[in-house]
Order: sequence, then C-alpha cells, then structure tokens
Amino acid sequence: MTAADPWIRLPLRPRLICWVYEALLVAGVLIAAALPFVRLTHYALHPELREWYRLYLFGVVGLYFSWFWHRSGQTIPMRTWHLQLLDSSGHPPSWGRAFLRYVLAIPGYLTGISLLWVLVDKEGQFLHDRLLGLTMRRY
Repeated sequence: MTAADPWIRLPLRPRLICWVYEALLVAGVLIAAALPFVRLTHYALHPELREWYRLYLFGVVGLYFSWFWHRSGQTIPMRTWHLQLLDSSGHPPSWGRAFLRYVLAIPGYLTGISLLWVLVDKEGQFLHDRLLGLTMRRY
C-alpha cells in the first residue's frame, strides 16, 4: 500500500490493544525518567517543584513518542500490531508534527473526544490526526 492508495478504515480494536501495551511501556519510561529528577532535586523536600516535575515528565513522554513517530512512524506496540503513522506523502511525520500530535492527542484521549471522533470519521481517523493531515494505516 502506498500513500496514494485509498486508506482502508482501520479497526478500533487493534488500536485500543496497542494503547494498553503502550501504557505499560510509558509507565516504564516515566519511572526511568522520574528517578534522576527526584534524586537530583530532592523532590520530597521541595514540593514547590511539582509543576516543573510534571512539565519534565510531559516532555520526556513527548520526546519518547515524537522520536519513534518521526523515526519510523511506529512505536514498539505499533510495530507489534503492524500499525504505522504517515503523513499525506507516505512518510513518517516531522519532529514538529509528531510532537504536536502528542500535545493534541492528550486532551482528546482524556475527554474521550478522540474515541467518539474515530467512530464517526469515514476513514476511522482520530481527530488530532485529521487536523494534522496524518494517517494511521495497517500493513
């Protein structure tokens, strides 16, 4: 399948299973990233660092997703489930688009808008992907 081929509606089930797998990996990334911050800042003694800590973890997870999406269009769970994120020209997204996807996806997932949108979208795309001109395909 090339970028010019019509996109086949991607079932929601493999993406939801991929999310569960992704959550396990992100938990590990968060634990690994939290340790240096906590140790270097003595976080337990400085509750005023809470917002910096959250921003740091937000950035680390954003870097994790952006790096994988930009590099190959796939995270490890996406590779397992044969899913790939591509732009309209059939290439993995740029760094900016990948990070913006991460930023836009968070409110969509937390509010449930992304899940509702995918049910009504004719190609089964998430709202943040539709806004950014990205497509997830199965290979």
